[in-house]
Amino acid sequence: MTGFELVFITDPAMSDKELESLQKNIKMSISKSEGELVHEYLWGRRRLAYEIGDNDFGVYHTWYFRGSGSTVNELQRQFGYSDNVLRHQIVKVEDIDTEAAFMQSLIPPKDERIEKESSAENSQPKQESEKTELKNSDNENLDEEEEIETEEQLDSDKEESENSGQETDTKS
Repeated sequence: MTGFELVFITDPAMSDKELESLQKNIKMSISKSEGELVHEYLWGRRRLAYEIGDNDFGVYHTWYFRGSGSTVNELQRQFGYSDNVLRHQIVKVEDIDTEAAFMQSLIPPKDERIEKESSAENSQPKQESEKTELKNSDNENLDEEEEIETEEQLDSDKEESENSGQETDTKS
């Protein structure tokens, strides 16, 4: 049997029951065509590169399975019937476990994702206030630089006027 990587994007508006039913159908298709699901990863809700069917976001799933050409054909057929799958791609892989380990390294554990999402929501107001503080400090630095330049200009003008005053004294 050959190893395959299946990546599919589902509609983010799907309920949990609908998603569970879809996943169950895909798993049944794999097993009916004498395939074997090895690894299953939920990559999560992500922004799409371009809008697909009025959706800006999609839920990414990555599965690794062993099977034959008939397994791939059956999956292609099943995805064609589903309106809840926005896009899918099946790619042949040399070593399933190596590819799955790489995918797992990209996806943090679920509890870390939840922490990051909640901290990201809490940090947005903080980031805006930090940006405001940076702008204010930048403006203060610019003001100080302008003052220094102005003082230097005044000093040089004063020296020039003193020098020109001395030249007129020597001429007379």
